[in-house]
This record gives sequence, structure tokens and C-alpha cells, in this order.
Amino acid sequence: MSGGFRYLEHVTDAYIEAYGDTIEDAFSYAAKGMINVMFEIKKIHGTSKVDLRVEGVDYYELLFNWLEKVHLLITIDSQVMSDFEIMISKLDSMFQLTGWGMVESIDTSKHGYKTEIKGITYHAMEVFQHDNQHKVKFMVDL
Repeated sequence: MSGGFRYLEHVTDAYIEAYGDTIEDAFSYAAKGMINVMFEIKKIHGTSKVDLRVEGVDYYELLFNWLEKVHLLITIDSQVMSDFEIMISKLDSMFQLTGWGMVESIDTSKHGYKTEIKGITYHAMEVFQHDNQHKVKFMVDL
């Protein structure tokens, strides 16, 4: 997977841009960028496989639901994900993201803890293609 993520300037929230050769790469790096806001993603090495599935009427809702799914794994299940394999397809009028991720239980002594994410927002969300790269931009409320 080629691509990555970076943090854009914002006064109070985390503003993240993720990019890749495919829309799946961009969505994967979006999740990694969000996880890295809370934990040191390089210290996460998932040991259990979890199936992933979300839907959305468009790429915006799909991105929102995907990031919310990852966030809920952290906040509700106390699981953090490092690696995942996802596929995005369109079924009838809905977009669907399916795949799997490697998770492990949160251990702040191992993963560190940076800051809490209160929630995902649609504010300033973008999903687009530029210079043969798929990009997403979004904010998370801290």
C-alpha cells in the first residue's frame, strides 16, 4: 500500500489528510492517522483478526462510518487496530467497505496515550482524486 497521512493545521481539533493510489489506501491511511492521534501506531501489533463492514450512501458517509467503526473499537471494545485489509464496492445505491483488521487490547504502557478523540465530524470532510492519488480530509473532535 503506497500513501500516508499528515496532520493539517487546526486550532482545536485534529485535521487529517490521508492519501493513496486507491480509495482503499486513502481510507486505510485515514484510520491510521486517526488512531495515531490517540496512540503510537508504530507500537501497535495486532494479534487477533476482526471482520469489518460498514456502508454509506456516498464516500463521505462511508468514510464517516468507517472512522466511527474504528473509533468504537477503541472506545467500546478497548481494542486498537494497526493493520487492515479493506475493499470498497458499490452495491445498488450503497457503498460498502468490507475487510478485516488486526487488533490487540489497548495497553497504554505499550501503546502510549496521546489524547482522547470525542468523535468524528463531517466538518471540512473531503473525498477526492488529485494527480492520480485518492485523498481524504477530515476532522476529529478532541
